[in-house]
Amino acid sequence: MKKLVLINPHPMGNVGEENVSVLNQMPVNLGYLKVLTPGNWQVDIIDETQEYAIDENTGDITFGGADLVGITSVSYQADRAYKIATACRKRGIPVIMGGIHATSNPDEAAKYVDSVVIREGITLWSTIIDDFEKGRLRKRYDGGLTPMEIYCNLSPDRKFLKDKYKYRYSGIITTAGCPFACEFCSVPQFQGQKYRERPVDDILNEFESIKGQYRGLILTDENFYGHSKKSNERVRTLFKGMVERGIYQNWFGFTSLNIYKDDETLEYMAKSGCVGVLIGIESIEEESLKSMNKNVNLKISVENYYEAIANIRKHGLAVWGTMVFGNDADTSGTFERVADFILDSHIDIMTCGILCPFINTPLYHRLNRENRLFRTHFPEDWKYYTSHHLTYVLKKLTLDEMIEGFQYLYDRIFATEVLRKRFHRAKDELNNNMNAAMFAFRVNLDWQNVYQHLIQNLKDLQTSGDYEAALKCYVDTDKQGKGKKLASIEAAP
Repeated sequence: MKKLVLINPHPMGNVGEENVSVLNQMPVNLGYLKVLTPGNWQVDIIDETQEYAIDENTGDITFGGADLVGITSVSYQADRAYKIATACRKRGIPVIMGGIHATSNPDEAAKYVDSVVIREGITLWSTIIDDFEKGRLRKRYDGGLTPMEIYCNLSPDRKFLKDKYKYRYSGIITTAGCPFACEFCSVPQFQGQKYRERPVDDILNEFESIKGQYRGLILTDENFYGHSKKSNERVRTLFKGMVERGIYQNWFGFTSLNIYKDDETLEYMAKSGCVGVLIGIESIEEESLKSMNKNVNLKISVENYYEAIANIRKHGLAVWGTMVFGNDADTSGTFERVADFILDSHIDIMTCGILCPFINTPLYHRLNRENRLFRTHFPEDWKYYTSHHLTYVLKKLTLDEMIEGFQYLYDRIFATEVLRKRFHRAKDELNNNMNAAMFAFRVNLDWQNVYQHLIQNLKDLQTSGDYEAALKCYVDTDKQGKGKKLASIEAAP
């Protein structure tokens, strides 16, 4: 029997979203590939957030061997993925790589692996395995965009993953793709801008099949609400169906702030067990929202953020906002205004990070054109491309001001005594939904550790001198560019 090992890589020492317990969920994408692999294969899955696939001392693989290895990767995992691939190939094991990074940079990935899968691999997986068995594995496959009907009666092997790693949380796919075009987002290039929806009855059947098996479930969609009137009616039908079938399950998902006007949907969400929603607020500066092309928030307007948050919380759902700093419009005063906003709006969770120019996004290309990117020694420097590291020269903020601003925000929002006060307030304000209040408190406690590492990362950058060198290079280049432009104007007839 042939052996396949599927690996979710994790850079050693990285502290980020995976350190928030509810987000450290089983890799259901690999669970799907396991069930789609023919029965004459033995399949193992290694999640490096739980155990390492290569020994750091010897550089050798830890899993004995395999006939084939598959690795998925986002950009910050890419260098680690390549190290795993190199260790496997040294043992004569062929390697396939897919995921967002391979899709965005297939030529780089091809240097380290035998075959690259761009976009979504589920539709092609049986073909890929068949090609391998017949000795004709191609250098590149394009899985395209998976029709949601493929998921009908198909579930990932959650039992295998739970038995192996004792996961307390799992994810469930209900949609894919995003029609929005935020400047910093890599979802459209991987999942496309066409919003694809899975049949409601199929989702409900999967919900029923895993009911009560996990502490919580996550709707892994980038945004389950707000794309159109029709899609909103569909998701309302989904949550109503959960209530009618008696599928009460603690869950949360990612959505847009515009859900706040839909009281009926919010009510069904609460009745079905929803403890909260994660919403990309991103900024309270209108100029920053415009530069990020965050049109859905601009339509609501910053002035209405308070009303929106209040109405969602009125239904007993915790509001988990995300905010990024380092936008060109941000100043030292932005941090104080954000702290005031968080406390005044009574938002339950605010996870804050640094704006990240993910590979091949419009933001990445803009900053590259402006000669503002540093940490560009790839593939090693991909590990910095998370929301917990700075990878570009700031516009209006100094590095000192950014460090001071994040520390100020921590002291006002994330200090333990502040979190306790926010928890006790949430118990009273979230319509007596203790599950939602506890959910928010646990996430906030987990985020303390992540946030402290973010501040330390910035301090380490400051100590290294790399930022000052990048700033000097940018200023010198900018001066040269302006000089050339001035000379061109003066030379004009």
